[in-house]
Amino acid sequence: MNDHTLLPQVNIPANMIHLGLGQPTNSLLPLNDIKNAAAHALSVNNPFFLAYGKEQGNINFRETLAQFLTGQYAYTVGPDQLLITNGNSQALDFICTHFTHPGDTVFVEEPSYFLALKIFVDRKLNIVGIPMDGYGLDIDALKKFLNSKKPTFVYTIPAYHNPASVTLSLQRREELVRICSENNILLVADEVYHCLSYTEKPPPSMGYWADQCLLISLGSFSKILAPGLRLGWMQANSKLIQKLSKAGILESGGGFNPFTSEIVNSVIRSGILTTHINRLKDVYRQRIEVFVEQSTKSFPEQVVFQYPSGGYFIWVELPDYIDTKFLRQAAKTDNVDFLPGSFFSSKNRLKNYIRLSFAFYPKEILREGIKRLGNILLKHLS
Repeated sequence: MNDHTLLPQVNIPANMIHLGLGQPTNSLLPLNDIKNAAAHALSVNNPFFLAYGKEQGNINFRETLAQFLTGQYAYTVGPDQLLITNGNSQALDFICTHFTHPGDTVFVEEPSYFLALKIFVDRKLNIVGIPMDGYGLDIDALKKFLNSKKPTFVYTIPAYHNPASVTLSLQRREELVRICSENNILLVADEVYHCLSYTEKPPPSMGYWADQCLLISLGSFSKILAPGLRLGWMQANSKLIQKLSKAGILESGGGFNPFTSEIVNSVIRSGILTTHINRLKDVYRQRIEVFVEQSTKSFPEQVVFQYPSGGYFIWVELPDYIDTKFLRQAAKTDNVDFLPGSFFSSKNRLKNYIRLSFAFYPKEILREGIKRLGNILLKHLS
């Protein structure tokens, strides 16, 4: 079976190369490792993970996850600071349930993850986009917006931003925490890409400041192991975690995903996850090199992007007169696709940007896709 045949969230026509796909290649999903971990979990003569789980998540998994995160984040994470989730999308919806009402305001980065924006729209929230630059969220702009409106929470993607690929600097992280603390604003940090660094490591994850303001850091196994596991975590101070653990959905159904948690527990304890992350980093570094090499040859000089230092994405800026929604239609006729910048705008702006990803295709197909896109750009930018 072709590596790209089974893609439940997208329908890719034959011969199409979709450079906008933000998910791992099927060949990078560690099927055998998951099989072995599942067999190990099921070999233990204790079916506790088949019962309703602890609301916060079973303690043995939270202890394992806390040790793993302590190693990844380079500061101590305790199991009492973690609540297990079904991944970041569910976690965001969970946060909206417990902190917002229809009509409330949420501040997001401009641009921001387009499916997070959809969750906020579904919740009938008023979305306000705050500008970004090469160092992440513009703190001065945030201060100006706060003069006229106070949000229920600020949503940020601090490391290897989706789609902009930038990382929030240490100084700005500290300023953002201070501002949220002074104004009693919840800070929600989507840190799904934090562990995927390809050059230097990013600043500490936002969970480092969990005791200094009302803050929830979100993590997930979707990008570092497999999205079909639907497993992730919230990190916050222990008092907030205890409060969230009393949610009706948890008291009724127990903790989220205890069965999968025990399988991933085996994955982490065996060292498989760390090995797999290192493999992903090696593969993605090579794909970035191919992207940069081929785009340098194929893209017109008016095209601007930054070399990504982590994550999945490359945020490409085209001249102001280009509307990438129309450009996308032309690209599809040449069997190449991408996501237009307006998808990632809360204001339907950023029309001259496109989001590309190097995560999905192997090097040879990635190179061909960039050639095709380069031909389209040459036609429309000349």
